[in-house]
Amino acid sequence: MRAGVPTLAVAIVAAAAATIFAYHPFEPLFHQWFFAVACAIVGLLLLAQAVAGLRPRSAEERFAALGGFGGSLLCAAMASAAFAVGQPHMLPGSPGQTTPVRQGASLAVRFPALTEAQMRAGDSPDSVDLLEGSKERPLRAGDERRIGQYVLAASSGPIALVRATTLDGKAVTVTQPQGATFISPYLTFPVSRGDQRLDYFAVPPLHRSVSVAYYQSYRDESKGIVISSPFILLQIAEENGAQLYRGATISGRPVRAAGMILTFTLGHYPVVMLSSAPALVPFALGVLLLGAGLVGYVIVVVGAGLAERPGKKAK
Repeated sequence: MRAGVPTLAVAIVAAAAATIFAYHPFEPLFHQWFFAVACAIVGLLLLAQAVAGLRPRSAEERFAALGGFGGSLLCAAMASAAFAVGQPHMLPGSPGQTTPVRQGASLAVRFPALTEAQMRAGDSPDSVDLLEGSKERPLRAGDERRIGQYVLAASSGPIALVRATTLDGKAVTVTQPQGATFISPYLTFPVSRGDQRLDYFAVPPLHRSVSVAYYQSYRDESKGIVISSPFILLQIAEENGAQLYRGATISGRPVRAAGMILTFTLGHYPVVMLSSAPALVPFALGVLLLGAGLVGYVIVVVGAGLAERPGKKAK
């Protein structure tokens, strides 16, 4: 099939989709497998038409081919971005940890250290450091940064420091089998469910597992319940076994249950959401090629139309 108006029309649709993708990188639709596959198929079709249009035929066909190249480049940028990091998600990281945006990537996020004294004083950090090769720059809560096809957005979220002891006060180890760091006393609540933020940890020496739900506040006017300060609900169970305790607590108040004492210090800590979008260079180059092809096609077609008019009048 020769390059022409259909080629330019499809390329324009691709450019519109890429523009929306670039401005809404956290929209889940753009990170579905079917969207990436559709971009790849359309991009290959545009590329095939563009290559065929380079043969010495009409000038308008060559300009349409140029637009087709631009559209195929935009499709490639979208397909790559759709697969880059998967669905938008919270980048795992606990205080003092450095996390690459994905395995083998040169871009990483360094999460700041945090002490219990800082949490008690309400003096938690509000930024992380972006590490790109030898470059280091802060990313503060409320900021969004694009580096290549990666998009990082920082905000502030809850964190809890867990202290676990036996009933006689002996400290025991806390682990996080599903967390960013296996042995860490910090809970960052990576899962959201309505007003809840959820996390999980284990206490291997005592064969206990604990599920935790964080609430910033709670209000149930029908029951006359108003809790204005942050608190957590916790459920303690035997390791892979039956539930032993279920209850609530606030920051600094120990929970004595299931053969141990748990104390949670609550605070806030930077949260980094990771997504991806078409990289700036291929996006800009694709739009430039499409624009040049479209303008050239219109000029050639209009010029040909004007050239034919005198001949028609002479007849």
